[in-house]
Amino acid sequence: MRFDGGLGVKAVSTWIPTTTEKAADVARAGRIDQETVERLGVHELPVSGRLAPPEMAVRAARKALARAGWEPERVGMLVHAWVYHQGYDKWAAPHYIANQLGLRPEALPVGIHELCNGGTTALYMAAANLVADERLPGALVTTADRYGAPVWDRWLTHTDIGYGDGATAALLHRRDGSDDALVLLSLTHSSASLLEGLERGDAAFTRAPLAGRDNLNSGVQRRQFYDRYGKESLGEAARRNVRATLEQALDEAGLAADDPRIRYVLVPRVSPRLTELMYAGVVASDLKAELVWLGAHTGHLGAGDMPANMADLVERRMLRPGEFAVVAGAGGGFTWATAIVQAPGR
Repeated sequence: MRFDGGLGVKAVSTWIPTTTEKAADVARAGRIDQETVERLGVHELPVSGRLAPPEMAVRAARKALARAGWEPERVGMLVHAWVYHQGYDKWAAPHYIANQLGLRPEALPVGIHELCNGGTTALYMAAANLVADERLPGALVTTADRYGAPVWDRWLTHTDIGYGDGATAALLHRRDGSDDALVLLSLTHSSASLLEGLERGDAAFTRAPLAGRDNLNSGVQRRQFYDRYGKESLGEAARRNVRATLEQALDEAGLAADDPRIRYVLVPRVSPRLTELMYAGVVASDLKAELVWLGAHTGHLGAGDMPANMADLVERRMLRPGEFAVVAGAGGGFTWATAIVQAPGR
């Protein structure tokens, strides 16, 4: 989707627990081996012992609203994305967040449950509604997840992903001459839906969660999928779709791939091995920008990697005024995404 410089990320924030599990300590306790530590590439993972995901989302949202200087009444839409259990069964987490923030009745709370690309899709939905409805003053995107053994072991559920607890929030609006954290120039998606089978394998559909199993480790399902479609199926699809969404995003942002103002490519906070598989070759051949992975102390934040990367881009002052960054997203199913953002000013 092309925005022609008309959409601003007014503020973007994270709320990350200060309590962590350190990879070295987990290895010493015998829960994982050193090979796993090296493969995951993380030093530690944040752990929320007390706060449920929507509670963390409320804190991230309040932080973003405070940075923007916005009262909650100005928000016309809330889009919340998540991967794992939000604290209750058969429950509307977005409405809880809207109520806790004090959003007005006309502000629509929406939930996106699209696994790890959910935060990106939430940004897309918020942006699309701002473009379509001139009466919408601003749209708030939140993400939040909390993982825990035995159902979702943050260290072992996926061979190439360490899962960190935390929340993100991004406030989008039509640019009005006021200060913005970032300018959102384009946001694109490309999918390879065949890969939904990586989490399903050959298993039959079930009638209830966790029927016949006690955790969400999908290693067996992934092996069954690769036996049928080959181990290269993920890598080939990833490179093809990453390139497609990147080329479209650059075109919609009006940028050439070799534009020296494109400083960084920020990738999802999965393992270095997955990063290499999906992104390194495409970035090296198509762009001159530096590939940046920011997951060493957070791990993968579920649906929140793209907004978290945007928040770090701003908080670390990685861009000078007028410079650009490519912020990549990905999630099971599979969908890949690319956002092009710019630091305001010249």
